[in-house]
Amino acid sequence: MSILGKNYLTLVDLLKRTVKDSVETDIAEIMSEDDVVIKDAHVKQCNDGTNNISVIRSGLPEAVFRKLYGFVPSSKSETEQVVDTTGMLETYSVVDVDLVDKSENPAAFRLSESKSFIEGMTQKAVQTVFYGSKKDNNAEFDGLSVRYSTISKKPHSIGNNMVDGGSETNENTSVWIVTWSDNDTFLLYPKGSTGGIQHKNDGIQTETNDTGAKRKVYQDHFKWDLGIGVKDWRSTARICNISVKDLLDGKLDTIGLLRKAYYKVKKYIRKSGQKTFIYCNSTFLEQLDAAASNKANVQLTIKNFDGEDILCYRNIPIRCTDVILDTEEKVLSDEE
Repeated sequence: MSILGKNYLTLVDLLKRTVKDSVETDIAEIMSEDDVVIKDAHVKQCNDGTNNISVIRSGLPEAVFRKLYGFVPSSKSETEQVVDTTGMLETYSVVDVDLVDKSENPAAFRLSESKSFIEGMTQKAVQTVFYGSKKDNNAEFDGLSVRYSTISKKPHSIGNNMVDGGSETNENTSVWIVTWSDNDTFLLYPKGSTGGIQHKNDGIQTETNDTGAKRKVYQDHFKWDLGIGVKDWRSTARICNISVKDLLDGKLDTIGLLRKAYYKVKKYIRKSGQKTFIYCNSTFLEQLDAAASNKANVQLTIKNFDGEDILCYRNIPIRCTDVILDTEEKVLSDEE
C-alpha cells in the first residue's frame, strides 16, 4: 500500500519546536485528535502583528503579437492586497480540589479533566475556519464560506472555484478541497506568540453559586489566537448546494461532483511544500464509501497517510469532520 507524506508545519510541529512547557504541546495534540483540520492544517505567523497582509494576483498581464517595427503596449499584472485577521478564543476549566489532590499525578489529572473544554475550543475553532463571519460577530475572523460565497463563471473570480451541487433547498452540505501551504491556505497565529495557544494555571479559586454556596476548585485558562489566510484561492475549491435529502436517497453523483472540483484546482496543487485534502461530513462520506465499493471507481483508493489508512480521491486524502453542516442555506450565483 502506498504512503502519502507531508512536509509543512502543523500546529503540533510548531509547538514542539518553540515552547519549553510541554502542556501547550499536549493541548495541541489533544486538539489534533479532536478534529482532522487541526491535524492537517499548515500554520503561519502573521506578518503584521495580529493581522496578515497578502498580495494576491487577480489577473495576468496581457501579451500581444507585434509586427516588424511595431510597438508593444505596456501591460501589468492585476493584484489585490488582502488583510486577514485573527481572533481570540478562550475557555476555562475548573476541577474540584479534592479530586485533584487525591490523584497520583495532579497535573496530568487536571489536563485529562480539561479535555472536554479543549475539545469544545477545537470544535469552535474549526467551525470558524469554515463558517466564521466578522459581519455576524466582529470578534471572529472570516472563514472559508465567507470567501467562497458566490458561484461565478468569471475565470478570474474566486467564485469560479465553486461547483454547484444543484440543490434548491436550504438543507445542504458542502465538500471542500483545501490546499495547505505558505502560498495557498494557512492557519494564522499572531506575530511573537507561541502558535497562538496559551495555557495559564490559575491555581486554587473559590467558586460561588447562585445561592451563595462556595467550593474550592483548580482553574486553568486556555487561550488560542488564530485566523485563516487564503493567498492563492485557485488551489482550494468548494462544492456547495449538495442536497442532504438527495444524498441520503442516493440520487447524487458524488464522484462526478468531486471530479468537477478536482479539475478546478488540478493545475495549482501537488507542488513542493503543500498538501491537499478533501473535507466533508459523515453524510457525504457514507455515500462516497458506497461508491467506493464499486470497483469501477478507480479514482477512489485506500492510502496510508500519517500512520492510518484513509479513503482518497485521485490520491487526495478524504477527511471527515462533522463541523461541516447539513443545514447550509442555498449559495447563489452572481447571475441570480
